[in-house]
Amino acid sequence: MRRSGLDSLLVRGSSAGFKFFVVQVGHVQNITNSILSHMRLWLTTSPDDFTSEFDDIEEMFKRGLSRLILWKRGRAGFPNASEGDYERWLMALPMEYRDRIWIRGTPDMAERLEVRGCVIDASVLAGEIPERWKRINCVALCRSLEQLESLPEWVAGALIGPVFQPQSVYEPVETVDFVNLTDKLKDKNQQVIAFGGIDHENLAQIKELPLQGISVLGGIWNYADPVNAFIKLHRIVGR
Repeated sequence: MRRSGLDSLLVRGSSAGFKFFVVQVGHVQNITNSILSHMRLWLTTSPDDFTSEFDDIEEMFKRGLSRLILWKRGRAGFPNASEGDYERWLMALPMEYRDRIWIRGTPDMAERLEVRGCVIDASVLAGEIPERWKRINCVALCRSLEQLESLPEWVAGALIGPVFQPQSVYEPVETVDFVNLTDKLKDKNQQVIAFGGIDHENLAQIKELPLQGISVLGGIWNYADPVNAFIKLHRIVGR
C-alpha cells in the first residue's frame, strides 16, 4: 500500500541498533542535505508494471534522475525478467534515456540493449568471466561484506545491502552490519551504493558511512505520488 504523505514524517526513535532524536522534518532535511550532498541517488524500478509507470519515470528523468536500475520480476515464477521483457519495457521510453539505465542482467545483455550498464550478482563475477565484460559498466550486487571485499578491481561499483529491512518484502531478512561495513568501505576503489529499506525517514542513519550513493525502491514507489517523493528525496541527496 502506498503512503500518502511526506511532510509529516519523523525520524524513527530507534532502528537497527541506532538511537535518534525525534525532530521536525524540516530540520531533518537541513541536516541530511549537507550530509548527503556527496552521494548519488539511484532508483530501482517497481518489480511489477503499473499503469502510470512510464509517465512517472520519464518525469523523474526530466526532474534530474540520472541512475535507474531496471529490475523486473520474471514471469512464471522466475526471479528476474527476460531480455525480451526488458527490451519491450525499454521501447516505451525515449532512446535518449538509455544512457541512464542499468539493467538487472549480464554485461552482454546490457550491450545488446544499448543501456549504460548492468547490475549482476557478485558471485557471478567471482569466477572466470569473459574478457569483453570488463568494458561494460558493471555494478555488483553484494549481499555480504565478504562479497564486497572480494570484488575484482575492474568492477565499476557495488550495491551493498540490505542496510535496513526492505519495504518490498513481508518476512524479515538479514541486514548488513553497519559497524563492519564502515570499516570495509574505507579501502574500496569502487563506488559503493547502499540499498534496502532506504527512504526519507532513515537517511540520517547512514550519514557516517563513506558511501558514494544510495539506491531506493519502496522509498519512492510506496507513495501515492512517486514523482513528488522522488523530487523531495532528490533535493536532499542533491544529484
